[in-house]
Amino acid sequence: MSEWPITRSRLQKEIWEDEGVIVGRSLDMFISKLRKKLETVPDINIVVVRGKGYKLEYKV
Repeated sequence: MSEWPITRSRLQKEIWEDEGVIVGRSLDMFISKLRKKLETVPDINIVVVRGKGYKLEYKV
């Protein structure tokens, strides 16, 4: 299981920095689509860490 959350700002920088423009809800839409694709994999989950960012949880 992942121990540290990744902040929203770091994700936005890593994903969209080269694009030049970050739309406010782009990350939310990206996470939503990623969760939908991962629905078929029960051992992987993306969790919101309130006030911190996101955390990838997985069962070994």
